[in-house]
Amino acid sequence: MRRRTAPSSGSRGDGGFTLVEVLVSVALLAFVALGVMALLTSVVRQNKLAKERSTATSLASERINELSSQPFQASADYLRYRRSEETAAAGPPSTLTADYGQIPGYPEYRRVVTLTYDTPVTGMLTVRTEVFWRNLQQGTKSHAMVTYLHPGLEQGQ
Repeated sequence: MRRRTAPSSGSRGDGGFTLVEVLVSVALLAFVALGVMALLTSVVRQNKLAKERSTATSLASERINELSSQPFQASADYLRYRRSEETAAAGPPSTLTADYGQIPGYPEYRRVVTLTYDTPVTGMLTVRTEVFWRNLQQGTKSHAMVTYLHPGLEQGQ
């Protein structure tokens, strides 16, 4: 009877992987996949926040441009700046507020326009428009814009 001997190392080219090599490869792949998933989650969150901030900037800019295009109103006539969806508070400073659900097309945003007369100099009006929204991960966020109006600076004068 002939005896079989085990093949010597390198005599056969099986080319297979051992169980340890497969486990190490799977663990490494899982580690990389978790890192990529965390990165993608962060990117999606930041993109959503950037979109929200862009919308807030647009709402604030639109309101400031609208106020700037109107004739200058003295403090006693500040209600002429008011939009139909805004509630007014006399102050000082005077405020015009459109609460959540009141800005047409943007129910998740709130806007407060603050009119401060005679600041930074007599006769000048400081207009501060701040837009608020709720971000699920970061809570209430806001974005503000400021401009200055003066009756002597109106177009055509």
